[in-house]
Amino acid sequence: MSADAVDKKPEERKFSIALPCSQEDFGDFIGSLLGKPQTISKAYRGAFEVKREDIQNSYHLLIQRVKQQNRATLIQFCVKLVYDDNSTVLLNSFEDFSTYNEVRPLVVVQAHLSWSFIVTFQDRNHPEKQEIDLSFITSAPGGLAIFETDDSPVVLIAKLISGGIISFRIRHTARTWGADIESLLAGHVKHIILPQSKVRDFTQRHSGKIALALALLFFAGTVGVCTASANKISAEQLQALGSLLQNPYATDQKINKLLEFVASGFWGKYFFSVFVFTIFSFVAAILFGIWTETSADTRRPSYILLTKKSEQHKTETDRKYHFKWWSFMGSIAVSITTGVVSNILFTKYWVG
Repeated sequence: MSADAVDKKPEERKFSIALPCSQEDFGDFIGSLLGKPQTISKAYRGAFEVKREDIQNSYHLLIQRVKQQNRATLIQFCVKLVYDDNSTVLLNSFEDFSTYNEVRPLVVVQAHLSWSFIVTFQDRNHPEKQEIDLSFITSAPGGLAIFETDDSPVVLIAKLISGGIISFRIRHTARTWGADIESLLAGHVKHIILPQSKVRDFTQRHSGKIALALALLFFAGTVGVCTASANKISAEQLQALGSLLQNPYATDQKINKLLEFVASGFWGKYFFSVFVFTIFSFVAAILFGIWTETSADTRRPSYILLTKKSEQHKTETDRKYHFKWWSFMGSIAVSITTGVVSNILFTKYWVG
C-alpha cells in the first residue's frame, strides 16, 4: 500500500476485489444473474392438507435433487404465510420456519415457498442463478395472484369458491435442468393432492346438469299428470253419458244434462286448478333445482395446518362439507317425494 493510501482516512480509502476469472466469464456470470431466465409454471386444482412436515419435506426434496446433479449453493429460502385476516409473515430461512409458532388465533390460507440457488452446470464455466416458487392456496379475497411476483397471473375469486390450488414456477437458464425440476415438482404435487370419490367428483362437475334434469323431471311430471287426468275425466264423462247419447228420443234429457254440466262449471274449475298447480310446480322445480345445484357444486376443502386455529377450522369446515352431501341427497329425495305426493293428491281429487 502506498504512503498516500496510508495517510488517507479509512472512509476515504478505495478497495478492490479480484475475481479469478476471465473477462468473458465474468460477463457471462453477470448476464446470467441480471438477464431474464426461461420460465416454467403450472397450477393444479384439488384438495390438500399441508402440514409443517409437508413443507419441510418439500424443502429437503428440492435441496437433495438440485445438489445431486450439479454444484449448487442455496443462497436464499423463504416462506411467506398469509392469514385469513390478510396479515402476512415472512420467514427468511428454513430454521425460522421450523421453529415458528403463530400465537394469534388465525387460519393460514396461503403458503408461498421460494428457493434461490447458484448452480454451476457441468457444461458451463460460471455459476448461474436459478429460482423456484411453490405455492399452496386455499382461499383469497378478491383477485388471486398465483405467484408472489408482480407479473403473476391473477384468477378471479369467483373461480375459486372452494377447493384449493397448488402452483409452482421455475425460472432457469438450463432447459434440461428446468424440465427435471418440473417433473419432480409435478409428481410431488400430485402426491399431495387428495383424491375425491368418483361419485362426489361426478356430481360436482355435472351439478348444473343434474339440477336442470331434476327440475325438468319435476315439472314434466306435473304436466303429464294434468294431461292424463283431463283425458281420464273426459273418458269417464263420455262413458257416463253413453246410454243417453245413443237414445235418439231423449232430447230433453240431453239438454238438461248439458245445462246441468255447464252450470256446474266443472271444466272451468279444473283448468283453474291446473293453472295454479302448474305455477306451483314451476316455482317448486326452480327452488329444488337451486337447492340441488348449490349442494352438489361443492369441492373438497383444502387446509394449511400450521396453527391451532387452522385445526379447529378444518373440523368445522369438514362438518359443513359432509352436510352439503347429505343436503344434496335430501334435495333429490324431497323433490321426488313432493312431486309424487302432489301428483297423487291432484289426481285423486279430480279423477275421484
